[in-house]
Amino acid sequence: MVEEEGAGAPERSSRVGSGDRGVRRERIFTDPPRMLDRFELVLLFVLATIAVQGLVDVRGSVVAELFTHAITGLALIAAVRASGSRRRWRRAADVLVIVVLVVSVATLTWRRDEGSLAVPPETTWLLAAAITPVLIARRVLQHTVVTLQTIMGSVAAYLQISVAYAFLFQTIDAFTASQPFFGEEVSTTVYMYFSLVTISTVGFGDFVAVTSFGRLTAGSEAVVGQVFLVTFVALIVSRFAATMPRSALSRRADGRPGEVTPARTLGQDMSARQAEPPPPPDPDDGPDDSRDERPDHGPDDGPDNGPDDGPDDGPGPDRGRGIGAPD
Repeated sequence: MVEEEGAGAPERSSRVGSGDRGVRRERIFTDPPRMLDRFELVLLFVLATIAVQGLVDVRGSVVAELFTHAITGLALIAAVRASGSRRRWRRAADVLVIVVLVVSVATLTWRRDEGSLAVPPETTWLLAAAITPVLIARRVLQHTVVTLQTIMGSVAAYLQISVAYAFLFQTIDAFTASQPFFGEEVSTTVYMYFSLVTISTVGFGDFVAVTSFGRLTAGSEAVVGQVFLVTFVALIVSRFAATMPRSALSRRADGRPGEVTPARTLGQDMSARQAEPPPPPDPDDGPDDSRDERPDHGPDDGPDNGPDDGPDDGPGPDRGRGIGAPD
């Protein structure tokens, strides 16, 4: 018996060890990430990118360009983790940022050596800047309750759109050899300034795109910014106003608590509103018939006359006498 127990002990310990590894593996794939919905970090990185690109002319400075682009990469890494993406997508984002950073260093070095640049570093970071608002919006639409993190995520996605368009404007200017984007050479701070002015539809007019493709791109940014505000932000505000006074339990007609109504996400709410049928017509609103406005008289009902207002057919003593006739 002792020998059997001694022989079975390693087997039990191996089973326990494999069970612990299975539990750890299950936690890795089921537990939410630590940075889930941490959109304040994403918003911080986006604001830092806008501040650096709007205040520092990074053209001609390798360190300044790498610092600016590194902040954009950190915003993407934070957005991937805050959006609750799977581990393989988080690793893919890390690899993408590292590869783009290496390509940026290589292109900046070649530009300094040869004096020309085939692919500008803004082009390599355009993909990272464009993916970030998509990831944020995807996660925000999964929220069932509008919180401060939801609002921060919406603001971060809106501002990141302007960052992506600033990179796009610089890319268009780099690949358009015939004419500059603004008709003249400008500092890199102008692109970020122009992107913010365009997405907010302020349009000061001090800088204007002169090329046809540049004007089309600037117009598309204005349209995207306004559509984002009137649809995405409006949906969040309406959901916030609708869920404030609501209780978790539904009430039946007799006032007793009924079944628990599961909360819907913002994306499900948007789909339900699109599929909602039109309201039925009101039965009280009939066709506008002028006959309905007339009083309801029977076939034999005459005018409503008083007892003494009937036609006077008798001779009467005063009939035929004028007013003031002598007696």
